[in-house]
Amino acid sequence: MHEVVTISVSQRANHLTTQFFNIQEGYLQLSKEQQINDSKIFLNPTIDKVSKTISFAPRALLWDARTGNGSLGTYQYSDTQDYHFGNEDKLEAQTVIKTHPVIPKSDYQSALDAGVPLPSLNKKNTNYWSDYSKLIYSPSSFNTLKDWYHDVANPNQPDFQNLGERRFDRYSTGYDEFTENYLQDFFDGNLHTELEKCDTLQGLNIVTDVESGWGGVSSALLLELRNELPKKTFFSWGHNEDDPFTGDFPLKRLNKKWVQIISNKLRSTINIMQESDLYFPLYAPSGLTNWEIAGKNCRILDSINATISQSDLEQRKTMDYLTTAITLGDSSRNMVTEMVIGNNDYSFCSRIIPFKNSHTHNNAHVFSRSIVARGNEKCRNHPNFDCRSKVVEMYTHKYFPSDTIPTEFSDDREFSLELNSSEKCRDIFKHWYEFVVRYFKNDNDREELKNQLCDYASAYESGWYEDDDSCDDDM
Repeated sequence: MHEVVTISVSQRANHLTTQFFNIQEGYLQLSKEQQINDSKIFLNPTIDKVSKTISFAPRALLWDARTGNGSLGTYQYSDTQDYHFGNEDKLEAQTVIKTHPVIPKSDYQSALDAGVPLPSLNKKNTNYWSDYSKLIYSPSSFNTLKDWYHDVANPNQPDFQNLGERRFDRYSTGYDEFTENYLQDFFDGNLHTELEKCDTLQGLNIVTDVESGWGGVSSALLLELRNELPKKTFFSWGHNEDDPFTGDFPLKRLNKKWVQIISNKLRSTINIMQESDLYFPLYAPSGLTNWEIAGKNCRILDSINATISQSDLEQRKTMDYLTTAITLGDSSRNMVTEMVIGNNDYSFCSRIIPFKNSHTHNNAHVFSRSIVARGNEKCRNHPNFDCRSKVVEMYTHKYFPSDTIPTEFSDDREFSLELNSSEKCRDIFKHWYEFVVRYFKNDNDREELKNQLCDYASAYESGWYEDDDSCDDDM
């Protein structure tokens, strides 16, 4: 087998990872004759020779702030010291410091434990990803930022020491936090524990946010992972919310809040792309909860991973195959520009306004097009299929969403996913280049960022552009 390990970095990322593994749990319920995927690729089996049973745990490593796991303790079904409340009389000769109240187990988890009918999920009872997680994780899966606390009211930016004075809202904060406090222990401990459970590791999925300190954590993590596992394939998934470049918002009107967010986003994206084989810029609508965003975007994450884990060996593809299909061997074009199902593009790139003099005011040049057909869908029935161009066709089983995914995102189970690499990416890098020139006056990495953004913009250019649209710093 060719295992894939998933590393999830942030509360929002953990919601998406949870939805994905809930789908994997559903596959385990199928009979042997119905099996459509190889569960061992994403799940680690443990055989109990005494009871002659087998259990599965996700091949996953989850990063979150303190209390971000909700009611879930490190050792889920055994006595835990994660919380001391209510047990003070049993802790003789120990000093108990109360830092936060106990988080009660969700009704959904209680129903799972009791084997009774499951309650419906909604925005109010899915504050934590653990509220609806179906599989039991290994204790080594959990990794926590010890000085940062989860905030239910602002779940994507932890609070330092739970004081309400400082947020995990800077790329540099996340990068330094990981490299200075967690890097060595994580690689020598939980990461190696997880890797040792794999026979033939194929690659890793890295799921994260890019607009906060979590982008810095992921960048530092990926840099070391690439050094540790240079021959493995890395797919990275970054959540992006709307910003001034996704609407009619003049650059001169950017306030301090937006300057920081875009600074985080561009630094995270560039560094993650450099260490990844493919980068999927997922769009995270600000009007949806993390549970809803995960349910929506899981359609994309699952489609890619179903292609590499399906039981039909003739149709199964590798992570390297997918990488080549999209990049055509050019590693500088490793951002997936479009992720389209029907009329919905799940990529953040589709939200970016065209840069001045951009070809995308009309039609963006498409460098590569791949189509993943699920169920009885046929690639050649796709409206953008052109037999005269080189379209990579891939097939896999239909979508089997978990009952934890919102209904509005689980109805359509046979569809085609179109993956494009197009000139639209140039708009992002040109906007960011202009932003760096204008706002990064005293940053130590200013010139390096300018060169990187210019190189990426050039990689996504097709045809002729006017001289005033070049990467000259005239501001």
